[in-house]
Amino acid sequence: VTEVPFFDVELVGTPALAYLGQSSFANNPNFDNLIHDSEGEPKFVICGGKGGVGKTTTSSSLAVTMAAAGRNVALVSTDPAHSLGDAFDLDFRGGELVDVPLIGVPPSDGSLSVLEVDPSKSLGEFKGLIDNLIGSGGSSSSSSGTAGDLSNTLRELGEVFDTLPAGTDEVVALAKVVNLVKKGGFDRIVLDTAPTGHTLRMLSTPGFISELIDKVLAIAQKVNSNAMVKMMITRAANGEDLDEKAEAASRALRSFQFQMYDLEDLFANAEQTEFLIVTVPTELAVRESVRLLNDLTFEAPDMPIKVRNVVVNQVLKDDGSDVSTFLNRVAVGQQSSIRDLRDEVDRVGKSIEITEVPYLDTEPRGVFGLKVLSAELLKEDEIVAN
Repeated sequence: VTEVPFFDVELVGTPALAYLGQSSFANNPNFDNLIHDSEGEPKFVICGGKGGVGKTTTSSSLAVTMAAAGRNVALVSTDPAHSLGDAFDLDFRGGELVDVPLIGVPPSDGSLSVLEVDPSKSLGEFKGLIDNLIGSGGSSSSSSGTAGDLSNTLRELGEVFDTLPAGTDEVVALAKVVNLVKKGGFDRIVLDTAPTGHTLRMLSTPGFISELIDKVLAIAQKVNSNAMVKMMITRAANGEDLDEKAEAASRALRSFQFQMYDLEDLFANAEQTEFLIVTVPTELAVRESVRLLNDLTFEAPDMPIKVRNVVVNQVLKDDGSDVSTFLNRVAVGQQSSIRDLRDEVDRVGKSIEITEVPYLDTEPRGVFGLKVLSAELLKEDEIVAN
């Protein structure tokens, strides 16, 4: 467990992230295998944890530290609420690798590239391959016999894609990470993920997607071998010859399926991949981190991702000398955030009430805690109503 102290300034930009990494990770023996070990295959680090605990800052500072030590690092975000750009104060939009100048970092042979992947866009491209493979004319309702059965199957397949499990979009986006590993040139890949629930589901999704592709390809084979259904789909496509598009889509899906196999192997390789849990020292955050640790260690024995480190951010000094600074920082941040929220509500121009609930000195757990919280909400409502 690595305790990262509370800083009374926002750590933004490469020099600040390098300072954080040097003080917390560079000389930390728990991170030797990531920072100084140059042997073997590329190493893959998944940073995960509850929302708002500093995953992006941790993953970014670790990536800068590894680059400063001579590693060639790719830092990838699959979180829809991309924050890497905020951490580095750079624009990473566009879905392409961006080389980050290592300003304020001692000269080394290392490098850092950042990629913000759009999971929704990647999932849309994946669904587009399915459409090209089986066409979009499977919704005809009056077909009979084999054609009708296939039509129903296509409709059911469409419903499957409308209800894909959470984390699927991130896994589809991770196909680009597999390409990074295959292309070579990077010996460290750091993944900044969405909050815990999505991440856990993401780790078990590659197998599901590869099986789904098998089913899609089998259905496509039936469609393309049935003259009546094929004619229906071609008619729905206004006579366009879909054979070439279907063949290209089939090749792309097979390639994508192999990437899912590679991703499964990567997740399951304890020597190559590890999970870094990030948290803060609050009861709820720690409890969720413990659940995450148990899930990775005991609930998924067929997915032996190794957890070597837990990073605890915003730790105050034992002597309490920074408590006043911490509280002042929280108060200033709250005032600024509420002011921004009120300005945005005013800009929207609709009748939206903002209710401020005061800080409670205990976690509102159980019936009693929730009653205290509800009393504060009702009290605020009375104030607003008056």
